[in-house]
Amino acid sequence: MTLSDYPVTESAIKINRIAIANEFFESSLSLSSRKLLSYLLLFGAIAFSTASYAHHNDSKAGTSDLSRYPQGGSLYVTATFGSDNRLWRVVPEKWHIYVDYSTDLGKTFSVPLRINKESQRIKASGENRPGIAVDRDGKISVIYSAEGTQPATLFFSASTDNGRSFSTPKPLSDKASEANSFQGRLVLNPSGQTYVFWLDERDRTDWRQPGNAVYYTTIDGQNSLDFINQKLSDTVCECCRIAAAFDNEGQPVLFARFIYPGSIRDHGLSRTRTNDKKSLSWRVTFDEWKIKGCPENGPAISIGDDDHYHIAWFTRGSARQGLFYAYSSDQGQSFSAPLPFGKPKKLPSHPDVLARGKHVVLTWTEYDGTKTQLLVMQSTDGGQTWSQARSVAESAGGTDLPFILSNTRGVFVSWNSKNEGYRLISLD
Repeated sequence: MTLSDYPVTESAIKINRIAIANEFFESSLSLSSRKLLSYLLLFGAIAFSTASYAHHNDSKAGTSDLSRYPQGGSLYVTATFGSDNRLWRVVPEKWHIYVDYSTDLGKTFSVPLRINKESQRIKASGENRPGIAVDRDGKISVIYSAEGTQPATLFFSASTDNGRSFSTPKPLSDKASEANSFQGRLVLNPSGQTYVFWLDERDRTDWRQPGNAVYYTTIDGQNSLDFINQKLSDTVCECCRIAAAFDNEGQPVLFARFIYPGSIRDHGLSRTRTNDKKSLSWRVTFDEWKIKGCPENGPAISIGDDDHYHIAWFTRGSARQGLFYAYSSDQGQSFSAPLPFGKPKKLPSHPDVLARGKHVVLTWTEYDGTKTQLLVMQSTDGGQTWSQARSVAESAGGTDLPFILSNTRGVFVSWNSKNEGYRLISLD
């Protein structure tokens, strides 16, 4: 293969509608019916518009099926590696957020540690998921969305004692009492500085117009919780997660689905700049997907150590439809021709991408009406040519989105499913 007035009402209705719909689907439909309906909504472009009870090091190892969580755990698990190759997870439930870790590549996990002492109504989905990152000094940062003064508020908590305790969760938005903040993205730059990006509704005045702003904050030091908010860009699709990576200058680059004139939902890049210069945003996909709805299918980006950008995305535009990959050797100013991947008849969706030098990995899911398959495709020449796609896992139950992780031991896909539980799948 080759190459304001109180502006919460509308959003609150949307969030509650999604929650009600999900509960209804879970209880009322068979698995096949739920899957089929989910994909019909997706491909039809329609969507409903610190306390610890155990110390980690004193605990016995648990299994990866999440069964030892008080409510069984959620599908929407996010994982990351620390510098010591320990695998850390953040797991949401209905009222609480938990963190645990594994020293045997996900075969067993420690007793989960509860992050929020007080119960909160947690807001978690495939696109609006919790995040976790571990810096080189072992500081563990966690973000999650929960109901606060507003229907959705993004919270931050950190541990500086190797996960034995976490700080009291605090809203990241300095307007959290006035506007929703959600869809957080937590990332570390090469020097270990913490960045958090999120969608924010503080600037919305005309609720007939779709799109939200992206705000962000940087978190320095071991104990600083003074979150200085900065605006990065406008008119980002409010239902698709944002992707982030760092260029060779250590500046964050966001890849997101923007809303362009004429209700076109294509993708663009946003990049911060040094010396207080205004950030840059520009369009990079031209699929011409004109819809008035929520795709709920966010993109992915990875920047290699050669400063080549690698992007993957989903579209149902008039120019092209399906999953696509492209790379850029000029910092995103131009990209290779979009490369389609996945079998269209099996509804490919939810891609992720990771570049380590010339080694580039793509993963995504496909559904054949009975089961969901997790597929992988790899390149050893920077994305110019690719191996044949291969299935590395499958599930006949509900599944989460796949994410690619790496450490000194290799490259893995992190994937959670209702029937099989959490799996860390080695690609080496």
